[in-house]
Amino acid sequence: MLGGVGAAWTHVHAVDGASEKAGDVFLTSEASVPAGTQTSENWGGYIDTPAGSQLYTSITGAWTVPSITGRDGAMAAQWIGLGGVQTEDLLQIGTLEQIENGQTQVQVFWEKLPSAANTVMTVPVGSKISAAIRQQTGSTWVLTLQAATPSGQTLSKTISVNLSSVYAEKIGTSAEWISEDPSTMRGGLYPLADSGTVQFTDATVNGQPLDASSNQVQPVAMVDAFGNVRIAPSSIGSDGESFTTTTYSGAASTSWPGSSGGWTNSTGPSSAWPGTSGFPFPTGQDWGVGNGNGWQSQTTWSISIPGDASGWTQWIWPKGHHHWSIDIPMGNGASIEVQLSWGW
Repeated sequence: MLGGVGAAWTHVHAVDGASEKAGDVFLTSEASVPAGTQTSENWGGYIDTPAGSQLYTSITGAWTVPSITGRDGAMAAQWIGLGGVQTEDLLQIGTLEQIENGQTQVQVFWEKLPSAANTVMTVPVGSKISAAIRQQTGSTWVLTLQAATPSGQTLSKTISVNLSSVYAEKIGTSAEWISEDPSTMRGGLYPLADSGTVQFTDATVNGQPLDASSNQVQPVAMVDAFGNVRIAPSSIGSDGESFTTTTYSGAASTSWPGSSGGWTNSTGPSSAWPGTSGFPFPTGQDWGVGNGNGWQSQTTWSISIPGDASGWTQWIWPKGHHHWSIDIPMGNGASIEVQLSWGW
C-alpha cells in the first residue's frame, strides 16, 4: 500500500530475527541491553508468549510520538501487536514516522497481515499515544488509538475487524511492543530514522503487566548487517509494564577519527586509512601479541574503535582465531574493512 508520506512500506515479521534465527546480542559496547536479548533485522522492544495454554486476546501500550532525525525518506515506527512471531499472521496498530522535505510526518496505521497496512489519520510529533487491541465478542476484534496532542486536542480512531477462529488462535500466541525500522515492499529496509529514546508504558497483555508470571518475556534488539545494535530495549521498569527503546544511529561522517579519536598513527602492512598515515592502533599497542607488545596474555583480546559522539564501539574476539575481517560502517553507505591475522 502507499504510506501517507508517499512511500510503499510494510512490516517484517520477527520470526526471521527474534525467534527462529535469534542470537545473543554482543560486540557493541555502546548499547547496553538486558541479559538474554535476542536479535532481529528490524525490531527492538519486547515480545511475550504465553507461559501456559491460555491464548492472548488483548494488549495495551502507550508512548509519545518521537521527534526523529535523519535524511529524507528515513522512517521509524512504534506499535503494539498480537501474533507475528510463531505465525505470519499479525494484528497491529501504531504510529509511522517519516522525514519528508526535512519535516517529520506522522501517520497512525493498523495492519492485519498478510493484508496491507492502512493509514487512518495524522498526528503531530509529541502526541501522547494510547493504543489497544482486544477481542470484543466472538469474531469481532477492536483496535483503538487515542492521541493527546501537544496543543491539547484529543484525536481518536476505532477500527473493528472480523477474524476467523483460526486467525485469532494464531495471533494469540504472542504479544509485542516494538520500535521498528519499516521494510520496503521488496523486503529491504528504509533508512532508519533516529528516534532517540522512546518510553513505552501501560504495556499489558490479557490485563496483566508485560512481565507477569503468566508470560514468557523476551527482549529483542535490532542488529544491522555489521553487527551493530540499532534499536535497543532497556530493562523492564519496577511496575512491570514500562521500558524504553533507544535508537543508535550509524556513523555520521566518512572521515576516520585519527589521532584525535584516541588512535596513534602506527604504520603496518595495510593501505592507508582516511585521517591517518597508516593502520591506526589504540595507544600503547602494536602488531605483536603478548605483554611485551602492549597486549595482555589472556583468553580474549579487544580493540576499541572510536565511534561517533555518542560513544565507543568495542570489538572482541576469542583466543584461537587466526583471522578476522570486520566491516565498519562509516556513514553515507560507505564502510571500511579491517582484516586482522595472527597466530601463537
